[in-house]
Amino acid sequence: MSSFGAIAPTKTGSFWTGLKVQGRVLYALMVRELMMRYGRNNIGFLWLVLEPMILCAGVIGLRWLIQTHQEHGVPLVALILSGYMPLTLWRHLTNKCVFLLRRNVGMLFHRQVTILDTFVMSMCLEFIGCTLAFIVNYAALIFMGAIDPVKDYGMVVCGWCTMATLATGVGAAIAVLTELYEVSERFIQPLQYLILPLSGFLFMVDWLPDVGQRLVWYMPIIHCFEMIRAGFFGDAVQTHYTPAYPLIFGLVLLAIYLPMLEKVRDHVHYN
Repeated sequence: MSSFGAIAPTKTGSFWTGLKVQGRVLYALMVRELMMRYGRNNIGFLWLVLEPMILCAGVIGLRWLIQTHQEHGVPLVALILSGYMPLTLWRHLTNKCVFLLRRNVGMLFHRQVTILDTFVMSMCLEFIGCTLAFIVNYAALIFMGAIDPVKDYGMVVCGWCTMATLATGVGAAIAVLTELYEVSERFIQPLQYLILPLSGFLFMVDWLPDVGQRLVWYMPIIHCFEMIRAGFFGDAVQTHYTPAYPLIFGLVLLAIYLPMLEKVRDHVHYN
């Protein structure tokens, strides 16, 4: 009994010590990435938030000027905000993973840094930046009276986090495949553009004919947009989604490709 009591605290202490060390590693990697990407001068890391925020504001402003303020009875500004910001999250998380490993391979000379650390760091940074941009855009539009308050914040958060999980899973696949097969990088952007008109960022499933609804239903990403729209508009619109579908899709991809990150280390080419 006495030996068990002596061992248990040691194991617990080792776990928390390791967790703290891992947290410090991720924090150091994030700071390094921000310094390399944005430098130490001017507004620096604020560009992580301002970049997606400016793009979203530009799209909203342009559509506001050239089109009517309603789309199928849905407020246009709220429709664009609830579509363009999740799309920005998707594109930032997935595009960041193209050749992610070779761009961070120099950090692997540090004993405590792994390929998984660089992947988690990149995903966390992009998620934080896009989330803050979403919050700032939403708050500014509420302040200006351009949109009504969200009906269900919980559903918006659920849809946003589900989109992040799905995009991170796809990103893990991209990170592995672009190192194993360099030519795959040339297909990433074309596929992103092909997915764009079918993703649901500028339309709702209920607006489509029955055949169209059945087809887009198989795209995991569209369920995330529908969840966020359900949170934005509540019972005022008809939404179609199954939360488990994109969530399981993303988790399965993570389960397949995260263990492969370390295995492709020998395939990483860099100058």
